[in-house]
Amino acid sequence: MSNMFTSRNPAGVAVAQTGAIFGVLAAGAVNAHMSGLQAMRAARESNNSHVLRHQLGVAINRAQDLCDLATTQASEIEQLRAENARLRAASATYLAAARRRVAA
Repeated sequence: MSNMFTSRNPAGVAVAQTGAIFGVLAAGAVNAHMSGLQAMRAARESNNSHVLRHQLGVAINRAQDLCDLATTQASEIEQLRAENARLRAASATYLAAARRRVAA
């Protein structure tokens, strides 16, 4: 590159040098911008991963709670069915005894 003070076209040399300087600066700015975007995407992906991991943990805990509740309720249903069968048998016995008394 020639010196603008010794050149026959100092304005052209100044434009060329200024253009080269701004070209390098622009390339550096674009590179920095792209690196920043990449870092931002990585941070967002990491954050989304943590959010999904937390949501999965909450969902697993909720599913376990519902499973425990269903197990408890199934046991209670079986106890109520057994009590219902016992009460039906007792009721049938008392009804048969009452009918015999009325018939006698």
